[in-house]
Amino acid sequence: MKATDDVSIQSNLAMKKKTSGKYIIRQSTLTSRLITILFLFFIGITVWFIFWGIDYKWETFKFETVVKFFSQFFNITAVNGESFMTLLTYLLNTILLGVMATLIGAVISFPLGLLAASNITNKTVSRIINGFSSILRAVPTIVWVLIFVAGYGLSAATAVVGMTFHTVAFFTKSYSESFEEVDEGTIEALRSSGANKMQIIFCAMIPQATTKIISWIAIRSEINFAVAVVIGPAVGVPNTIGSALNAYKSHGMYPELGAGVLMIFLVALITEFVITRIKQKSLV
Repeated sequence: MKATDDVSIQSNLAMKKKTSGKYIIRQSTLTSRLITILFLFFIGITVWFIFWGIDYKWETFKFETVVKFFSQFFNITAVNGESFMTLLTYLLNTILLGVMATLIGAVISFPLGLLAASNITNKTVSRIINGFSSILRAVPTIVWVLIFVAGYGLSAATAVVGMTFHTVAFFTKSYSESFEEVDEGTIEALRSSGANKMQIIFCAMIPQATTKIISWIAIRSEINFAVAVVIGPAVGVPNTIGSALNAYKSHGMYPELGAGVLMIFLVALITEFVITRIKQKSLV
């Protein structure tokens, strides 16, 4: 009977026998085959596009330009004081864009996150808000910025509004998940003692979810800083470090370009360090 069962298993599943006598089951499904075919298809398309699809203008390539770029890009000492202060000012403007979008989104999303939490709100209301926030999150931040720039003109205010839309959707989902992870026993104990919803929110849900909320705010701050850097050259938001780097590249000012990239890298590194520390504290 055992031998018959072994034959049956081997006939239904592709099995590979190891030297120890054990079997490793390798399930080959239609889904895995389709994924493999699609993966190979896109790899083939990418290779074709890189080698044959793009019309490279090699006649315009100059080796001297490459040498000049790398020799000046890392020569940060060549940046004068005025250019350094300009870069620093643009960097602060970029950071402020991200911070403002984060803070505005964090405040607006707080009541929405409470309404989206299924353990404190009506299930229908929770589904509606979560569904609406999912629609907002599906649209990339840069698209929101472009929509408001097209409608209200190019300025820092329209960039912040566009960034805030996606930030609100992000925080609504994050807040609701943080509130839903609150201990159900604590909520039931407060309900049994006669506490209303507002008392449950302020005495149980907010205190227990505060650490996670702070962690989400820190994470979104990093995301919004990256977005604020990108929208400078992509959309043309003035007085941001992204637009400055784009101008430096166009005019061949490679030392200033390298200094700007270094500033962005340092801010990202410091932000990552702060977020890691916050996450470690949230796990304690």
